[in-house]
Amino acid sequence: MILNRRTHIQRSLVILVIITVMIIPDVLMELITELIHLILEVLAEVAHISFEWIESMLDHLIEHELHTELHETQTIVFYVIVTILAGPLYFLARRMPRLYFFLQDKMLVSWAFNKARVRLYWHDLSFNDKIKLGLMTLSGLYIASFFFM
Repeated sequence: MILNRRTHIQRSLVILVIITVMIIPDVLMELITELIHLILEVLAEVAHISFEWIESMLDHLIEHELHTELHETQTIVFYVIVTILAGPLYFLARRMPRLYFFLQDKMLVSWAFNKARVRLYWHDLSFNDKIKLGLMTLSGLYIASFFFM
């Protein structure tokens, strides 16, 4: 009974989402876009505040330990930060060509596999199913064209 009720609730939610997407796609797309924008903005702000905090701590530490003036402290902190960031960037630059070729090989294998799978699927369809699939694709492209106008 509980499993059956849970299944009905899940199916109802799926139907509700489908109806919402069909009725107000522009509002839904704007909501998703604004949510992504908000998340990226908050992440950028947290990263900026964290960097400023680290820089301020380094300023105070260097000024206190080395007894330097403001300009000398800023110069030393700049070079310390560049040194700290140069190490990971160097190792990342050393790994990038290998990662690029690995991803390129994976993409080519995936492309060939999916292409063969789609051809096999298309070959196994009956004529009526091919017409249905073509009409569904055309109607989907027609509905999607409303987003780009």
